[in-house]
Amino acid sequence: MISTACPLCSEELKNHDKEKIDKCLWRFAREARNPIVYASRTKLICPTCGEEMLDHNINEAHECVEQFIRDVEEMDIL
Repeated sequence: MISTACPLCSEELKNHDKEKIDKCLWRFAREARNPIVYASRTKLICPTCGEEMLDHNINEAHECVEQFIRDVEEMDIL
């Protein structure tokens, strides 16, 4: 299960409104699936497994992103 902190802005996800959740999820999915391009900006820690996204291979990155999105949906805050 994920922590309730947003991996991008570090705010609690329950404090996000729907627009902010959509924005953060979209940005997380984009950056997590292509960590080499975005690595110079900030270090992105995976909220699903706790590892740095650069340590993931392509399949692991896709699995963690999909799991994170499912976990956020299950939190019933959307």
